[in-house]
Amino acid sequence: MGESNKRIVIIGAGPAGLLAAILLLRRSAHYYVTLVDPGVDYGKLDEEGLRRFRSWMIGLSYHGLEAIKTVPGLFEDYVSKLGVDITSAIFGLGSRVRFSYNIRHEDQAFTVDRNYICGALARYLNEHHGKPEFVVQYETTALYVDAETKQVFVRKSDEQDMKPIPYDIVLGCDGIRSVVRNAFITNHRDFEFDITGDFGRGKSVHITLPKSVPEGRFMFLAECLSNISAFILPERGGMLNFACRYVLNTPCDEELFSKDAQVVSDYFRKNFTVFDMDFDEMGREWVAQGWSTGQMVHANFYHSKKIQALLLGDAAHATCPNIGQGLNTALEDAVVLDRLLNEHADNWEAVLPAFSQERVKEGNALTELSFHSFSLSTPMQISILIRQNCRRLFNRFMPVWLVEPEPMLQISRGGKLSTAYDKMIQLGYLQKSRRINSDIIRTHFERTTGMVQERPSSRLRKLGSIIAIGVAVSALHCAKK
Repeated sequence: MGESNKRIVIIGAGPAGLLAAILLLRRSAHYYVTLVDPGVDYGKLDEEGLRRFRSWMIGLSYHGLEAIKTVPGLFEDYVSKLGVDITSAIFGLGSRVRFSYNIRHEDQAFTVDRNYICGALARYLNEHHGKPEFVVQYETTALYVDAETKQVFVRKSDEQDMKPIPYDIVLGCDGIRSVVRNAFITNHRDFEFDITGDFGRGKSVHITLPKSVPEGRFMFLAECLSNISAFILPERGGMLNFACRYVLNTPCDEELFSKDAQVVSDYFRKNFTVFDMDFDEMGREWVAQGWSTGQMVHANFYHSKKIQALLLGDAAHATCPNIGQGLNTALEDAVVLDRLLNEHADNWEAVLPAFSQERVKEGNALTELSFHSFSLSTPMQISILIRQNCRRLFNRFMPVWLVEPEPMLQISRGGKLSTAYDKMIQLGYLQKSRRINSDIIRTHFERTTGMVQERPSSRLRKLGSIIAIGVAVSALHCAKK
């Protein structure tokens, strides 16, 4: 088999894996692509079927939209009708202080359910490609990668025996618990990675769009309820995705842990004042959803010549949703791979290390910015929001040489994550937030595991010290007598 006739096995039919398959099959070089995923083929579901697999709304901004638009007709014919254009945004602090602005053309933003994106990409593949160049194996779990024999061992959901799939290149697009990344651990002593939690718990519910909320409005509401912050994204069909979370060291009120819909609806009716809603619907949807946690992945390289493998998407850089760039970065991974194949004439020996060189800094910037451009400390988070909005306002009316643009805003306009990270470091913002976040996480771990015992408050300690000194002085005085 020639250099341009490679067998590519893609593990994981998420956004990165599906777009990578589309781009590989569109190349003039001849690739045989096998797609393996434990789930169902979303591309074969109608709208009602997709609705049953509804997950959470995700913002598609510049990087993700441009990635999809590299394939002619993919956005216009398959994706555009599945989501909503974001036209305005509100950032709120508590129930009173709010910053609002209209989305400019250069800040293009589109929100869509994550699984709807997968459905659109899968449907494109089903309609444009088939055997022998393209083989799909849904409801099939990848078990491990054998680097010596260049085989991926899989098992179908309705079978007991494992089966090998030979490969020349394997793309690990298989998420946080990546089987391909496990092979990196086995075969590379210098491979470093970690999986960390996002130090929070959250719920994502779908409610009817209130009359007072314009269509196409995005909202981030810090402390909209006691110890609760919310990302609110518009959906198709006159709906809202209300995603909220609390950080582990400051739990939300007990009513929100109730399994009684009436208790929850009464709580929202009393305490949520940002906009009116169908509170009974909120109560029902709330108790129907379980609490979830997020995780983040950091790795020091994304390629292996020994395994002949790459890591893309969440397998390389899973992140928390705070800046809304996880899906965008995953889609861009696939486009960068396609571009590198162009630049190196489909020479994978050159493409593999080049992919790491270009994407590791972007993936790690993604996870760092997603977590540390926000703060686990409420006072710090308030100061961050005020600073960002003041910088955005001053930059609009003052020369760039005097007030540079807000670094995080430039990402949605096509700026690189690594460039924004570098600028945030230069400004000193990330270091302070990272220090505060790390201290909060460490203190919580020490106390919840019993490494450090709970102690009285500082005032009580001072009072106790004064009493102890008084007792000691009295004892000495008595001893002298």
